[in-house]
Amino acid sequence: MKIGLLVDGRAEYYALPHLLPRLGSPHQLLAPLVCDIQPFASPALMAHVASKQFPILLSKGVDSIVVLIDKETRPDCTGELVQVIEREMRTRLVVHSEEAGLSVVLKVSKFENWTASDPEALRALSGMFENVERIEKQVAPNRADAVDALSLLKSCARKGYHKVDGGVAICKQLDPVRAAANSRSFRKLLKVLECPGVGSEGRSPGAARHSGRPRKR
Repeated sequence: MKIGLLVDGRAEYYALPHLLPRLGSPHQLLAPLVCDIQPFASPALMAHVASKQFPILLSKGVDSIVVLIDKETRPDCTGELVQVIEREMRTRLVVHSEEAGLSVVLKVSKFENWTASDPEALRALSGMFENVERIEKQVAPNRADAVDALSLLKSCARKGYHKVDGGVAICKQLDPVRAAANSRSFRKLLKVLECPGVGSEGRSPGAARHSGRPRKR
């Protein structure tokens, strides 16, 4: 199956291509497309913005589309919000294709929570980060989604933290298994992409149940 990804930020656009091939997904993952999905927009507006990219992905022959969106500080239940956004997006996708699947993954609370979820990757970047144990104490075990990850990365950066450059450097080092142990929302991504080590209920040790995956043809 061929999967197209839509992302809502430049850091994801530039960084994820360095990580996707190492996730172990059995599917062909295309390099992401970026679209300006605002995290506090209504689900209908999110779907409208994303739908502008659907024809581009479908022209590449994708069987399913995965949309990654920052949750930021929205108080909504993550699972319920995902369901509403997916429903709005599928309504617009069916206009172009009745066969393609679609899944939404919320980054909780943003992309930096994923890049901070593997402290060993940060230690490997000794020229970029120091005092990584401060990050490790807050994100492990399984707490990366609950921290102010961007502030943590900035506080441990030796020469300031640039979201795009930092994201690229970390994703070149990040280990998906280690990251999954600390981030529930990253585990959701692995589940949606059907990566090994994530069971039918989207669990790694200590993980809670998730739902949703690309529809197979």
